[in-house]
Amino acid sequence: MNDTTRQRSREYTLTATTTVTIRRGIHSDQRDQGILLRHRRPMTVGDVSARELVLWSTTAPIEAEVTVPPGALMVWNVWRDNGAMHALLGDAEIRETELPGGALMLECSDGFAPSESTDLRVELRFDPPLSG
Repeated sequence: MNDTTRQRSREYTLTATTTVTIRRGIHSDQRDQGILLRHRRPMTVGDVSARELVLWSTTAPIEAEVTVPPGALMVWNVWRDNGAMHALLGDAEIRETELPGGALMLECSDGFAPSESTDLRVELRFDPPLSG
């Protein structure tokens, strides 16, 4: 069953340390796009540990693995305009669709585009999988 919901950000409750694989699909060429992850405890990607991580379409690999501790993981899309990072403004939105095997597709629109557009598409896979 594909369930699509619309919000400006998403929150996932992780009950154990989880590897989140983030795979970028399309992204706008009008401005830099990114996916932001925030947690109250440090997360790790490569040799970087931080409570807030941004994977930019212009600098991050197409696929990245992030180790996330148990707790609430917040996710939303960001974009750059005039040298500044923006998020959660204007028509910013994330549409989430569940994919076969438990992965999630996030289709994001930035604050400039109509909310039904897609400026950034990323797939999230959780290991271990999200529960209920």
